[in-house]
Amino acid sequence: MLRFTSQIPIIWLLLLLLLSTTIFERGNSTQFANCNEMDRSALLNFKHAVDSPSSNRLSSWSINKKDCCSWKGVQCDNTTGRVTALDLHQQYLEGEINLHSLFQLQSLTYLDLSLNGFTTLSSFNQSGDYNHNLSNIQYLDLSFNDDLHLDNLNWLSKFSSLKSLNLSQINLQNQTNWFHTMDVLHVSLLELRLSSCHLTNIFPSTKHVSFTKSLVTLDLSANYFDSELPDWLFDLGSDSNISHIDLSFNMLQGQIPKSLLSLTKLEFLRLSNNELNGSIPDWLGQHQNLKYLNLAENLFHGSIPSSLGNLSSLVDLSVGSDSDFLTGNIPSTIGKLFNLKSLFIRGDLLSGVLSEEHFSNLSNLETLVLSAPISFDIDSKWIPPFQLQGISLSSTNLGPKFPTWIYTQRSLEYLEFPNSSVSSIDGDTFWRFVANITQLNLSHNDIDADLSNVTLNSEIIFMNNNNFRGGLPHISENVVLLDLQINSIVGSISTLFCHKIGKQNNLDYLDISSNLLTGKIPDCWEYWKGISFLYLQSNMLTGELPPSMGSFIDLIILDLHNNNLSGNFSLDLSSLTNLEFINIGGNNFSGTLPVKMPHGMEFMILRSNQFEGNIPPQLCNISSLILLDLSHNKLSGPIPKCINNIHGMGGAEKTSHFPFEFNLYNKGQELAYRDYGLMRTLDLSDNNLSGEIPTQVFSLIQLQILNLSRNHLTGKIAKEIGDMKHLESLDLSNNELNGEIPTTISTVSFLSLLNVSNNYLVGQIPVGTQLQSFDVSCYDGNPGLCGAPLPRCYNESNPQGEHNDIDKENSFTQSLYFGMGVGFAVGFWSICGPLFLIRVWRHTYFRFISHVVSAWKHTYFRFISHVIGSSN
Repeated sequence: MLRFTSQIPIIWLLLLLLLSTTIFERGNSTQFANCNEMDRSALLNFKHAVDSPSSNRLSSWSINKKDCCSWKGVQCDNTTGRVTALDLHQQYLEGEINLHSLFQLQSLTYLDLSLNGFTTLSSFNQSGDYNHNLSNIQYLDLSFNDDLHLDNLNWLSKFSSLKSLNLSQINLQNQTNWFHTMDVLHVSLLELRLSSCHLTNIFPSTKHVSFTKSLVTLDLSANYFDSELPDWLFDLGSDSNISHIDLSFNMLQGQIPKSLLSLTKLEFLRLSNNELNGSIPDWLGQHQNLKYLNLAENLFHGSIPSSLGNLSSLVDLSVGSDSDFLTGNIPSTIGKLFNLKSLFIRGDLLSGVLSEEHFSNLSNLETLVLSAPISFDIDSKWIPPFQLQGISLSSTNLGPKFPTWIYTQRSLEYLEFPNSSVSSIDGDTFWRFVANITQLNLSHNDIDADLSNVTLNSEIIFMNNNNFRGGLPHISENVVLLDLQINSIVGSISTLFCHKIGKQNNLDYLDISSNLLTGKIPDCWEYWKGISFLYLQSNMLTGELPPSMGSFIDLIILDLHNNNLSGNFSLDLSSLTNLEFINIGGNNFSGTLPVKMPHGMEFMILRSNQFEGNIPPQLCNISSLILLDLSHNKLSGPIPKCINNIHGMGGAEKTSHFPFEFNLYNKGQELAYRDYGLMRTLDLSDNNLSGEIPTQVFSLIQLQILNLSRNHLTGKIAKEIGDMKHLESLDLSNNELNGEIPTTISTVSFLSLLNVSNNYLVGQIPVGTQLQSFDVSCYDGNPGLCGAPLPRCYNESNPQGEHNDIDKENSFTQSLYFGMGVGFAVGFWSICGPLFLIRVWRHTYFRFISHVVSAWKHTYFRFISHVIGSSN
């Protein structure tokens, strides 16, 4: 008995342990529920529509992995196992967004497919009888799928619980009724972002818009709204919850309406980059809740109101632009904004002096950007109340000496004072101070300092357009961009390049052009293979190019023009697949033209050298060329007929390209261009080319500049020149061309320069408004040319058809004379021949002729006079 009773607690203990284990397993199975099978199938269907190989980024979405809740970007409810959130932003996915599959996820509340490359949004039943319940989705983000075009937004009406919608950077230009669609969502919508959607009709006819009642955030920036600010937005009344409005980068006009004051909860207002005018309202100072106010880049006039100093909550303030007409002083009340972190003020017409009072309470200031011709009245011993992360004081009167108060800023990440009249820096103190600054811009000042013993450490460095002298500075492995152009730096470039930096250098952009550098280009570029942009032009460099310059695997631009470089250009650049721009003009390179170039080259200037021989057909294989300049060399032979293989000059207009700044000889002068992609050019002038101009040249229909002048080209100008509709400058002067100027040239409507002088052209200049407007000198040296602006053609009476009429009349007269001559000869020998041989006939003939000679002579001369008179 005792033994039985002693075992009772053990049995109960075992039962209790078994029960607790069961409960734990049930709880555990509930906490980690497996993925719902219907949701799993829907996700796999979605993946199936994603383009391969981008679908490989969803490799975890596998039929072999049963639990879809562990898949990338998928979140599930711990109890039901249903998918509640899908976050696949910035996964580089492409193809189709399969809505039909996604909307089978009936518990889905969060969907983010932003920052991908989707091109198609599949449609589902638009008739309204779609069975699945979509009311759970609260967050939908499809933004920044740049190639996605949506012509229909009606499907959004099924999202009855949607709180946040982001379709930014999706093309909605064909969606004319987007406003109505958004109005359907008025019950729940809190956040609406439609930035850069190509929208146009921002304003409905009514002022009453339902969806704005619940709205907190509205972003309609960077669209094409060309009207005044919307009344419906500013007439919401004090019960509106809206706190964030971004209408920047549109074409909005007019003045800021005072009804803006009714939006009492407004914290963020961005109206920058529009065409708003009038004055900046003084009443803006009453918006006590404003934290971000950006009015920059508009057309405001007048002064900056001092009432802005009342915006005590303000964290970010931006006013002014180059286009604004803001005048007067910067108000000292700005110094009262103790919460301010970022201050941006810009204006070419602003004036006055900044004192310590302007900054007295700005203890939280982190970014200071001032661009205006203002002066500073600050004590050299002043210690500011802030520690800035960034300073930009461009176009100010900061100098002549670099201000000492900036040395107190120990947290600076960037320092910019371009064009600020600074000429003096405190040598070693300055260079030690800027060594830890990430971005440094000292450009367009007149700083006089020796760089020979300076080591630069910043990542981005602009020191161009100064008076820096001595040798090139040393640079650390941190430097990514270095611009030292237009200074007075002397000596060899080997001091910079012919030493290996301890670590892998990061230099990507180097511009040391327009200095006084001399000597040969050293053969030590193997340390700098990562350079993408290399500018060495306009120095006094000599000698041949070293072989190691062909090792720039990332090179995009190589500019060596205007030096004294010589020898054969033997570099093999064909493996530099990124190279787009090469300029070696204005040197003394000799031999044949270089042909070992990458097929992706777009810009090739070899002008003003000593290259000779024929134009090699291999150049035709560089099909991407949009600018080829071989002028001022010693080239001979014909223009190759394969030139029409250069599709960059003849094919469809290129929509994307790398923008460069360069000088181009056009319209008789050297002009500066900022974007070569807008100026397609073929210049073969001033060589010894011969033969006819192949018709293939005139098939390069995208050309804007064609210069074949000062050669020995012969033959006629082909009528196909009329196909070159984009041509702006045409120079065929100083050749041996003959024939007429084809009438088709009058259809080239953008022509602003024409020169066909000093050839053997004949006939009338084709009638066309532009052709007659050019100076006479454009046609000089062609004695056979006539018609405006030259003297009128012979017997010019009908400008439209006179040339053909003259040709016809001349042909008729010549035929008449010829027929009369032949007839006279035949008649003479048919009649007079026998008279000389038979005496009876001869006596009879002279008796007859004595009676009729007078009448015949009179009639004959009347006829001849009539014919001659009509021909004149």
